[in-house]
Amino acid sequence: MTNIPHHRILTVGTGAIGAYYTWRMQQAGNCTVTAVCRSNYEAVKANGIEIQTVAWGEGPHVFRPDHVVKTVPSETFDFIVVCLKALPAVYSIPDIIAPAVEASPHAGIVLIQNGIGVEDPIKKRFPRNPILSSIAYIGVTQNTAGVVYHSGTYQKIIVGLFEPIEGVDAESVLQTFGERCKLGGIETIVTDDIQNFRWQKLVWNGAMNPVCILSDLWTVSNVLADEKYYQMALTTKKEIAALAEALGHPMPPTLVDTSMKTSACLADGYKASMVVDLEEGRPMEMEVILSNPIRMAEERNLTHIIPTWYKLHGDLVKYLAERNANSQKL
Repeated sequence: MTNIPHHRILTVGTGAIGAYYTWRMQQAGNCTVTAVCRSNYEAVKANGIEIQTVAWGEGPHVFRPDHVVKTVPSETFDFIVVCLKALPAVYSIPDIIAPAVEASPHAGIVLIQNGIGVEDPIKKRFPRNPILSSIAYIGVTQNTAGVVYHSGTYQKIIVGLFEPIEGVDAESVLQTFGERCKLGGIETIVTDDIQNFRWQKLVWNGAMNPVCILSDLWTVSNVLADEKYYQMALTTKKEIAALAEALGHPMPPTLVDTSMKTSACLADGYKASMVVDLEEGRPMEMEVILSNPIRMAEERNLTHIIPTWYKLHGDLVKYLAERNANSQKL
């Protein structure tokens, strides 16, 4: 067992991502974990969460939080780990986590979320809490309540401080969280430029999500097999990378090529997250994956850099509005 200090960890959104990463942090030892569960509450309360993975030898692997709750408690924590999707039009994450943050004035707020601008509402509401902006790279799903399936062995997190806070040792909070992730066996990168990595991931998410939906091909493999939409995805990725550069985030020169090769390696039938949400009738992360970065381009007169992506965004907004109108007629 390690000599890591004892930490009180609250995970808000204990779905596939939240369950897996919190399980590994728990495995680092010396912590108390509280998991906020919604649809899987009864299953997790009764049996914990089964983690089906080959990354840690033969199972069964079961994540058992010390406490399972339905709502965020007004208690003191060291880390408040938010794994909810960023859906500002549906719910307010600051409102959801407020009871714990207000009781934990020094807690690090860890945002394991996709997209651009996810930190802003947290910073506005809780300016004195360190915000640890994080990006997960892992293939996990929870198709059955209380059962998480991990595809392959890859598990990575990139974490960085959103902004320094005068009079607060936020860097120490960041390093401590990174150390717990590493000790839990997660490949961990602690960076001083997390926004650069957010834009790198957006190159894939921002392109593949709208192209998969608007092409009516749905799966990544189908898109890549169609020359027209392959080129559309490639062009869109190049445009997003160019916008990132124009906004002051230098992209690796091989990023787009690597992104296309990574896409080609995904299993047949793999669907981008917004496609899955659309099929399941769930809200999609339109705001943080598409609208926020495109709004940044508009505000800086940079839309000429992203003609394909800009049109895709407009077409997707129209498509979703028409789909919603048609569903209401049924």
